[in-house]
Amino acid sequence: MRAQISSAILFAALVTVLAGASLGLAAAWGGTISLIAYAWGGFQVWLHPGNRAPERMAGAALRAEAGKVVIMLALFGLTFAKVPGLRELTHVVVLFLGFLLAQIAGWVQVARLDRRLGTGPDGQDD
Repeated sequence: MRAQISSAILFAALVTVLAGASLGLAAAWGGTISLIAYAWGGFQVWLHPGNRAPERMAGAALRAEAGKVVIMLALFGLTFAKVPGLRELTHVVVLFLGFLLAQIAGWVQVARLDRRLGTGPDGQDD
């Protein structure tokens, strides 16, 4: 998540400098949506004490992924429903770019860790 936090902060700062505070906040909120969803997934898979049992790991992974999708959809839906200023095209584009950059940073970090640890795409040594 450090890579996601870094990319969200850097992109929000860049947008703020180039386009203003309103668009910078939209970029930061897009990255934050991704971070909140990833935090839920990480908690379900790695930190929840009941999910460490081998028979619960698969279910925990499914709950984590389903929860991430639901959280992302809910936060985007609430954002567009409750913040009228973010419905403008430029704000929507910056919001989704912030979200997408944080997502991509997370994917790249996972791929780098898999390669460094010598594990496969499923994250386990077979």
